[in-house]
Amino acid sequence: MTDILDLPQWTVLSSSLSDGTYAIRAEYGVPLQACTKCGLIGKLYRHGPKVVAYRDSPIRGAHVQLEAKVQRYKCRECGGTSLQPLEGVEVDRRMTKRCVDYIKTQCLRDTFTRLAEHIGCDEKTIRNIANDYVHYMNTQFKPYLPNWLGIDETKIAGDMRCVLTDVGRNVPIDILPHRDQETLARWLSGFSDRSTLLGVATDMWRPYLNVVNMMAPGVPVVIDKFHVVRMANYAVDKTRIRRGKAQGVKVNKEWKRSKVLLNKSGANLTDKQAFNLDMWVDNDAEIGQSYQFKEDFYALYNLPKDEAIPALDLWLAAVKASDVVADYKDLLSALKNWRQQILNYFDYQITNGYTEALNGMTKVINRNGRGYTFDIIRARVLFSRSARAGQSPEWFCVSCGGLFFEDETESCMHTEEGDDRKHCICPECSERSITQSMEWEDTIDWAEVYTHYSE
Repeated sequence: MTDILDLPQWTVLSSSLSDGTYAIRAEYGVPLQACTKCGLIGKLYRHGPKVVAYRDSPIRGAHVQLEAKVQRYKCRECGGTSLQPLEGVEVDRRMTKRCVDYIKTQCLRDTFTRLAEHIGCDEKTIRNIANDYVHYMNTQFKPYLPNWLGIDETKIAGDMRCVLTDVGRNVPIDILPHRDQETLARWLSGFSDRSTLLGVATDMWRPYLNVVNMMAPGVPVVIDKFHVVRMANYAVDKTRIRRGKAQGVKVNKEWKRSKVLLNKSGANLTDKQAFNLDMWVDNDAEIGQSYQFKEDFYALYNLPKDEAIPALDLWLAAVKASDVVADYKDLLSALKNWRQQILNYFDYQITNGYTEALNGMTKVINRNGRGYTFDIIRARVLFSRSARAGQSPEWFCVSCGGLFFEDETESCMHTEEGDDRKHCICPECSERSITQSMEWEDTIDWAEVYTHYSE
């Protein structure tokens, strides 16, 4: 009989497929030697078998249930009854160890609901194993202090959290439970040598600046370019709203539909968009003035520092003397209060673009999973290879339903037309099939497998 189970020292007695579940009846060949109650050796005798069901990792697109024929023993000395110990299974979880390992691998890549469907167990089981795995990973996790530190915040599980990244290498470093000054200071104090820190990219959140100045004096803080230039966009939008209301409801609606033209950089406009925008700004002097200020402010970031500073001063003077100065109030205040940190960009051209992208990824993880705790989301960001690589696994195992990266697969064996993901046999399933006869692959109904995992 083909060894469909492939567990050392286990013997398959029978196997059957019914309603999408393989029931594999097997027994473990190593007998119990010593009484588990009194510890005596040689005083045991067989006391009848007991069938115990264990969940195994999926194969051939189906759930797998191991029906283990467990031998019971009774001690002649103490009269106690003991069960035969089983290698390769976790008795408390009623799963094989490789199934638990499979869950640990996949829980940071796939949603708990889908993973529970693949294995055929309750979602709470997946969640409990994932929580234990995350706790273990946290005990092994040691963040490092990069040369270029990115600091930002995002809302995770109902609270604002501090996100720390290596913006020089585009790697997540840590996610702190809070974004307050004390939490960040405590994290930085964990590094006795902070001389490796060359610069910090952040937004205009004063506690971040205070902590860096206190914990790493002299390290330049660079205000992220995106947070500054978008304030110019907000100013143009304020002008559009104010002038639109003055023009009446009909005109205001038309301007609202076309606001993308004002927010878009002039260099990125199509010929048609540029023509429409020119007509717009030519017919309203204040909107034309506000839009030009925004474009001139964008252009400052393309200049060297020795040219950008006098150009910025001229731009400030022109805005303050214009009719749209009230619309640019927030940007003018930021340029006054954060001038040095904004100008630091011209010396250290680092941005928080990767950090912002990572914040977006955490929201996608939270939305896809529904109900993830902060610890789970943090683990999926920090410990998942997909998050650290900035991409999602492309490969989809047609046997176990797991998600994998290309370099983790042996070869792509089957591809379903119309599906972007490549279908393959993952290393675990491939290794398991090697120990069996070639009839393993020949018996797979690939159409049934595709249907099972596309539902």
